[in-house]
Amino acid sequence: MSPTTLAIIPARGGSKGIPRKNLKDLAGKPLLAWTIEQALATPGLNVYVSTEDAEIAEVARRVGAGVIDRPAVLAQDTTATEPVVEHAIEILTTRGQRPDQVMLLQATSPLRLPDTMGRALTQFASSGADSMVGVVPEPIFIWQKEPKVVAHYSYENRPRRQDMTPDQLRYRETGSLYLTKTEVYQNTHNRLGGRIELFVMDPIEGIDIDSPHDFDVAAVELQHFTRQTSPMPSPREGYPRP
Repeated sequence: MSPTTLAIIPARGGSKGIPRKNLKDLAGKPLLAWTIEQALATPGLNVYVSTEDAEIAEVARRVGAGVIDRPAVLAQDTTATEPVVEHAIEILTTRGQRPDQVMLLQATSPLRLPDTMGRALTQFASSGADSMVGVVPEPIFIWQKEPKVVAHYSYENRPRRQDMTPDQLRYRETGSLYLTKTEVYQNTHNRLGGRIELFVMDPIEGIDIDSPHDFDVAAVELQHFTRQTSPMPSPREGYPRP
């Protein structure tokens, strides 16, 4: 029997950097809707949004997700993500629906290829890992300024990109996707623990929206995305405008 997988999308109403960010229009639909629709299009995911906000809950239900009503104490500026996920696990467990594993999806990373979540489920199942983190390739030419200037590569023997060996490659955590056995959350209170697997995503999937400029970049990329990859959900009529 396949493991049951909770896809949880935290979506707080009190964003400070970009007010009402999760409901802000992005290429024809609320930012949150992109991630919900991608998850709903992936077989094997039970999709829920965790929120304390009535308008976000309404949009989530309209798009097709279940909603976990998050208490205000877990919707503060200082609230970490892990307690939010653990709250969702607890709620579903009381309903007799304890998931075997949890796919944590951030709504602020709306660009995902059509097969990304399905590929993640397959890789996680075959890897035997306890947790998995989505990453994108990162240039290795990284420098540190303080407390002194240090190169984190050998500039005396600068490698050509095409000549790099696997041990020279580096990856950046995207924040877009994590897949974790439920007991890891319950035992360590962390999205990562036990044996950790890297899930390498396409570089385009590494966009994280944290500023108005990020919205502009993501909108352009999504419009290109929808033209090139027909399985990606396209804008629909009827979404409420914030």
